[in-house]
Amino acid sequence: PVRKIGVWLPVTDEQLEDEPAMRARLNNRLPFMIRQRLDLQILSGDGIAPNLEGIGERAGIQTQALGADTVPDAVYKAMAKVRTVGFAVPNLVILNPNDWTGVRLLRTVDGIYIWGNPSDVAPERIWGTQVVQAVAQTENTGLVVDTSFLELSVKRGINVQITNAHDDFFIKGKQAIRADMRVALQVYR
Repeated sequence: PVRKIGVWLPVTDEQLEDEPAMRARLNNRLPFMIRQRLDLQILSGDGIAPNLEGIGERAGIQTQALGADTVPDAVYKAMAKVRTVGFAVPNLVILNPNDWTGVRLLRTVDGIYIWGNPSDVAPERIWGTQVVQAVAQTENTGLVVDTSFLELSVKRGINVQITNAHDDFFIKGKQAIRADMRVALQVYR
């Protein structure tokens, strides 16, 4: 199903009139807000309209419990399941930044950082696979995916509308600025 992902901001008439940079701020802020909302929907949307059904909410998704394993061990076991049960090739690991922090700070018994020297820019990879940090990813839950089985179809780019007909906005000299886009998330397997 194609869903509309939308966000809105209230602004006053004076802000739009008096603040020369307001239009630029809105042009930057609204697309950012939509991308945040879209990330959340792609990862954990519940599928109840107007929400997308997120990757992590799909029926039949394979799971790998952390249990007593370290995060790297659990990720590797999940990657093995993607290969052996899902007959796919994992090429992306999505983790909450707090979970990736725990991995990046892993040290040997001698105190040497396993994922590279803190002064170096280290690649965000685990077991040779790209890691994406996403605030929208539920903490203590990661996703290991083969992105060749995912497709985000953008049916309509960002559309912006302004109205003062929301609630008592006309009387108070406010405007509601809404931005939305129409997308569909297809998960083939």
